[in-house]
Amino acid sequence: MSFQGLKPSSALELQSYDIDHFGDSERYAGASSMPLSAGSTAIMRARLSLPALSLSLVKTFPRIIRGYQLAHAAAVVVPMDHVTSTRINGQSIGSSIVILKGASDCLVYEPVGRLIGVAYFTPPACGPWSRLDGYHLLSPASDVLASLRSLISATLETAANDPDFLNEPTSRAVVEQSLLGAIDGAIQTSVDSRSVHATTESYLRIVADMERLIRHDLTIWLKTTEMAERVGVSVRTLQSATQAICGMSPHRYSRVLRLWSVRRQLRTGPGRRSVKACAIAHGFWHLSEFAASYRAAFGEQPSETLHRAVRERS
Repeated sequence: MSFQGLKPSSALELQSYDIDHFGDSERYAGASSMPLSAGSTAIMRARLSLPALSLSLVKTFPRIIRGYQLAHAAAVVVPMDHVTSTRINGQSIGSSIVILKGASDCLVYEPVGRLIGVAYFTPPACGPWSRLDGYHLLSPASDVLASLRSLISATLETAANDPDFLNEPTSRAVVEQSLLGAIDGAIQTSVDSRSVHATTESYLRIVADMERLIRHDLTIWLKTTEMAERVGVSVRTLQSATQAICGMSPHRYSRVLRLWSVRRQLRTGPGRRSVKACAIAHGFWHLSEFAASYRAAFGEQPSETLHRAVRERS
């Protein structure tokens, strides 16, 4: 499955995003993405709206995702490719289906872009859904996963190439029930592979404490030894926790967090804000080093980001 066979139609919404505007498409799930690199592949989303379900195909980008808050809804995330490096709360997702329901305090580490199918709907209060809350990793049999992927692909291709079919109320209801039935079947025949160990819970707390410490005063760049002392753990434990949950060292995580915060300020702050002021406010005192790091992360100079934002607001 790819976007090559898809085109916008009266039934299918097809959009491309950059990393600055992708966040608007995540608000329904109460999540937010922090990019790890600008990437060279366009971020794409194809979306089909049915009476009680929305189905999307999303081409993502290297990122860390935090959230989710789905209120009374559920999101079913189906891997449409063979990328296996993504982790959720430190656990490898692999080829598992991710179920998100209600409040799910998750940190997802996605080091490379993925192709995922996402079904979003209000689940019934009975059946397999009654025991699913938070997040779950479900490992269906390979043939069940292949069947669900094929159904998602066929549904979106139909929406792109035969929209009149999906504009018929009867057809829309049949397609929706087919998708819901396939999802229920995958849940009922899957093994729940989520295993939240005490170590994982401890690591999540350590990472959350470290991030709060960093954000408390972004002008101060604490050494790893200082962060570990303030969080109340050894340097080795801090490094192990950050590597397990975020896929990187504490120092690199601090840098990624600060660079993304700088970019948001350059894009949304007052027009008179300078690159130098933003950099210093985030602990980047060596401006040439900051500019090099920024360009490596986002593919452009910070001044280019600022100038474009000013033009967009004028």
